[in-house]
Amino acid sequence: MPPTGRMRHLTTVQGTFHGRLLAARLGAAGVLAELRGASDGPYPFQGQVDIFVSEADLDLAREILLADAVDAAVDADAIEAAYAHGLDEEEPASLGPGRLERGLISHQRRIDRLGTVITLALVITLIVVGLAVTAR
Repeated sequence: MPPTGRMRHLTTVQGTFHGRLLAARLGAAGVLAELRGASDGPYPFQGQVDIFVSEADLDLAREILLADAVDAAVDADAIEAAYAHGLDEEEPASLGPGRLERGLISHQRRIDRLGTVITLALVITLIVVGLAVTAR
């Protein structure tokens, strides 16, 4: 059933994936969301996507976004504290449900970035060495 009443701008996100993810999050709480911008098509474009909700649901939608932002900040602090104290996978209760998994994903992203930097450094070194050998 389409939302009734005037649609109001809630927020703008980058990319269709984030727009659809946010719309699903709002929908889970009973708030119908409309995506406007680069949200249509078979490919996930990285353009800006505006999220609109009905005027009646605007306050609830803002509370949901605020609660998610607070949870993300608290989770990040808890995960950093856990890694600082050497928490392993045997102690998930101190982080609460889902926090350990998000921490492990964040940790894996750091490892992936480090691997990318090392690979890039090796490629640059090989190019420089190749240019030096060719110049002789």
